[in-house]
Amino acid sequence: MRQIKAQPLTREAFRKYGTFQNLLDDADMAKASFNPAGFFPDLIDLNFGTTTIPSVCCCSVTKREKNIIAFMEFHQYTAEGLLAIDADVIVYCGAPRRGVMHSEDLEAFILPKGTFLKYNPMVIHGGQFPINTDAAHLLCLLPQRTFYNDCVVSRIENEDDMVEVSI
Repeated sequence: MRQIKAQPLTREAFRKYGTFQNLLDDADMAKASFNPAGFFPDLIDLNFGTTTIPSVCCCSVTKREKNIIAFMEFHQYTAEGLLAIDADVIVYCGAPRRGVMHSEDLEAFILPKGTFLKYNPMVIHGGQFPINTDAAHLLCLLPQRTFYNDCVVSRIENEDDMVEVSI
């Protein structure tokens, strides 16, 4: 089993996978918006196309003895948004090679509570791991039924191909 360390979420390190915005930092949001205070519109765009309906989903994750990645997915055409609501979590991502997912391509990041993260289309990702709490909730924004019509899934069966994430 390969081991990786979750790294701090920085614009430079995460740029190839998408973008993010701390929604609890008014000064940072003011820099990213044309409005200087109170209402910060259009901080991150999620292109859902013209024929899809945005949906609000919730990911509820619980602490495990080990943070083992045994599941990967990506969306061919759809961006995905995640907001860590009540706890810091570890997220993982990577890029498929010619449409095939490989666990050795994964990186992990620490997503702070209150931070909204956007995965670009074709970015491998999967479940999250709470860091300093037994459970965490994340708001997930996707076009309706993305899990049915734009989701490529891979379960890692071989223990040698699984990845353990640490902080």
